[in-house]
Amino acid sequence: MDAKGQFGLTYTEDFRIACEVNYFKQKEVLQYFINRVSFYAFNGGEMEAAALWATQILLDCKNLIGGEVIPLTNRKVKRIAIKYIFLLNDLNENTYLSTVDKMKESFCIMQEWEAEMLPLVDYPRTFYLNEEIFLVLTFDFNLICRMNGLQPQQVLQYFIDQISVARQRALNLIDFAGTNSCMSLFSIMQLSRSMKQKKLPAQKEIEAWFTQQLLALDETLRDEPDIDSRVATYRELYAEWCHTLRRNLE
Repeated sequence: MDAKGQFGLTYTEDFRIACEVNYFKQKEVLQYFINRVSFYAFNGGEMEAAALWATQILLDCKNLIGGEVIPLTNRKVKRIAIKYIFLLNDLNENTYLSTVDKMKESFCIMQEWEAEMLPLVDYPRTFYLNEEIFLVLTFDFNLICRMNGLQPQQVLQYFIDQISVARQRALNLIDFAGTNSCMSLFSIMQLSRSMKQKKLPAQKEIEAWFTQQLLALDETLRDEPDIDSRVATYRELYAEWCHTLRRNLE
C-alpha cells in the first residue's frame, strides 16, 4: 500500500539549516533515519549506535505524544509475531556469536518475518513528500510505529522538529549538557561515508571561514548565561552560512 497525499511535513528553519551546512538532502536525512530503525534493537538486541539511536527516536516520540500500545488482534499475525520475537530473543541470548554476527542474523530473521507478515497487514510502503518524491518505509519502522500507536508522519515530524545545530552548540558550549536521540543520530550521519557529498572549492572555503567564525563566537558567548540568547546568536550565524552558500552556488 502506498500512503499518498500526506505532504504534511513542516520543515523547520533549523532543520533546513542543519541539512544545508552539512550538504545533506532533506529526503536523504529522513530516509537514513527510517533505514536505521531496528526492531531487534527495540527488542533489546545488540546493534550499531545508529540503529540504537534511530529506534530510540520512535520511543521518545511515543513518550511525547502519548501513543498507546496497539495489541495484535489477528490471530495469525499474532502467532507469526510471537514466533519471530522468540527467535530474536534466542539470538540476543546467544553467547557464542559476536555482535556483528548477531546483527547480520537479525537482518535475516526480520526479512523472513517481513515476507511472512506483509501479505496479512496494511503497512504503507511509501511516504510521499510531494507529488514526485517519496520515502520508502521499512518493515521495522512500520512495525514499531504500529505497535506503539504512531503514524509515520508523527515520527518524521518529531525527528525534524528536534534537529537544530544552533541549539546543540549552545547547550554544550560551557559544559556537555547532553543531547537528544535525534541529534545523536544526526551526528552519526555527519560521520557517515554514505552521507558525505563531494564539496566544491568554494564550499570548502566558505566552510573554513564560518568554522572560524563559530569558534570566535564560542568565546564570545561563554559569558552569556541565557541559553535562548546563545541559540539565537548561533542561529543567525548558521543562517548567514546558508545564505553565503546559496549566493556562491547560483
